[in-house]
Amino acid sequence: MKKIKIHISEEPHCKDLESLGSIFKPLVKDIMSAEDFVEADILLNWKEIVGQDIAAYAYPIKVKYNHKENIRTLYMEVPVGGFALEVQHKEDYLLEKLNAYFGYKAVHKINISQNIRLRPQIKSTKETKERVKLSDTEKKYVESVVDGIKDDKLKEILTKLGESVVLSNRE
Repeated sequence: MKKIKIHISEEPHCKDLESLGSIFKPLVKDIMSAEDFVEADILLNWKEIVGQDIAAYAYPIKVKYNHKENIRTLYMEVPVGGFALEVQHKEDYLLEKLNAYFGYKAVHKINISQNIRLRPQIKSTKETKERVKLSDTEKKYVESVVDGIKDDKLKEILTKLGESVVLSNRE
């Protein structure tokens, strides 16, 4: 059996030690710029920034920074229908909310696109009106209006109709 000689050098191999931070800082700085932090904040905190009403039908997709014009654009998706018009109408309000959240003008424009596969997460008016109850005088009024009807099914339908009319007039 042959003996293997291991030669250990006397000279130091690691003359210029560098910290990992000095190596990774330039790499991370290029990858994670300020735009990425703005985008991450918007995506993670969307409901808190714009509120539950708008977050129910408008979804942030990405934030893109234009270096030439020095502006940031938020790309959003909304369901097909009048939602794009609603967001367009509230664009100044949304920009104000976004920039107030960051404390500076982080987003300059909003780009809206419609997606046929999206569904709004809006509660129906039926659910909200069921929570609101009629007062005793309103109930008596509706009952007095339908009092002369003999058909029970028709009376029930007209009572519900009368209650919804009273509730809609209340608002």
